[in-house]
Amino acid sequence: MDLKQQLIDFGCSSEFVEIALMYSDFHLPEQEIETFIEYVEEVHAKVEAAEELKKMEKEIVDASSVFEEFNDNEEL
Repeated sequence: MDLKQQLIDFGCSSEFVEIALMYSDFHLPEQEIETFIEYVEEVHAKVEAAEELKKMEKEIVDASSVFEEFNDNEEL
């Protein structure tokens, strides 16, 4: 049985199956599906946290440039 079918049979949502398949290179056929699911949950949570941090850092940079523009206009 392929990985996708194992995830579906285990009761994973279609969204999770899609995410899990991105990590299929890390799945070992002899590994229990629950172990792989836990791995995907942990790793993907870290990826999402890193993406959120990157997004927040960009917002901080954008806000600082707006502040600089505001200060430049105040000098006029």
